[in-house]
Amino acid sequence: MVRRALVIGAGSIGRRHARNLAAIAGTEIAIVDADPARARDAAADSGATVFPDLDAALGWKPAGVVVATPNDLHLIHAAAALDAGADVLIEKPISHRVEGVGDLLDKADRLGRRVFVGCNMRYHPGPATLRAAIGRIGRPLFARARYGNHLPSMRPGIDYRKLYCARRETGGGVVLDSIHEIDYVAWLLGPIDEVTCDSSRISELEIEAEDYAAIALRHVGGARADILLDYLQRFKRRGCEIVGTQGTLDWSSEGKSPEHCTVRLYEAASGTWATLHADDALDPNAMYLAMLREFVSVLGGAAPVHLLDGRGGLASLVAAHAALRASDEGKRQRID
Repeated sequence: MVRRALVIGAGSIGRRHARNLAAIAGTEIAIVDADPARARDAAADSGATVFPDLDAALGWKPAGVVVATPNDLHLIHAAAALDAGADVLIEKPISHRVEGVGDLLDKADRLGRRVFVGCNMRYHPGPATLRAAIGRIGRPLFARARYGNHLPSMRPGIDYRKLYCARRETGGGVVLDSIHEIDYVAWLLGPIDEVTCDSSRISELEIEAEDYAAIALRHVGGARADILLDYLQRFKRRGCEIVGTQGTLDWSSEGKSPEHCTVRLYEAASGTWATLHADDALDPNAMYLAMLREFVSVLGGAAPVHLLDGRGGLASLVAAHAALRASDEGKRQRID
């Protein structure tokens, strides 16, 4: 059975999603963008059908829609896709602000449709291996997660000052842009109930949002997590350490193209470290492709496994905004 999938947005991530959907057997794809020339250019990479506008694209009756537009347009485009009868995968974060997200998810429930959020780090061997092995370290006590990259170097040839991530009102800043860390830490340790944060622009980057954030989380089960985020490191680094009552898990990724990824486990019972995953040239596209394979599988009736659903995406967004408020107001934020 051929399943139709539409990508809304032909920027760098929309192009990637279109190429990956084209690689999934049984999928017919289309793309639409506010700039038709950009959509045609993206379609050259993927063979996608190009539509002149969103109404025409949704009239094609796609089973699934990937929303890859700027964060402040996510809810508008997702709502239109739901009204057209499609299930939706929205690029992270689900929106630039919390207001309106609950209404979108309620609409999906009324229409019998599903909303997912594209948190591709759930398919990265770092967090995925931590998730699979976490039962081996006893009760998790605390985690330390980190992400650092140099904003002006992230998209070569593009002026970083013109990107959405340069302005908080469009969903920018390192906290929302790196919401992956909040998501996967909650995936590993459970729901978040309290947040503190220190964030600001501490460099000379020409942006109107924070380039540094130190976030402290308390989870419902009592575990703690610290997350350190920045747009400043000239050498990309990412990772997470989890300490439990019976051992430690440690994931470290360094570099980009190639990315060196290692996940290790220390078990107190044996007193030794074991390597659970090691890759000196991680395929940067593999996690995106795996996420879309699962989305297409869900369109065909399969139950989601790693896909983050809309309610989970909202929970991560609530925690991210609580972190920003905690920093702005200088006080701890409770999450109800």
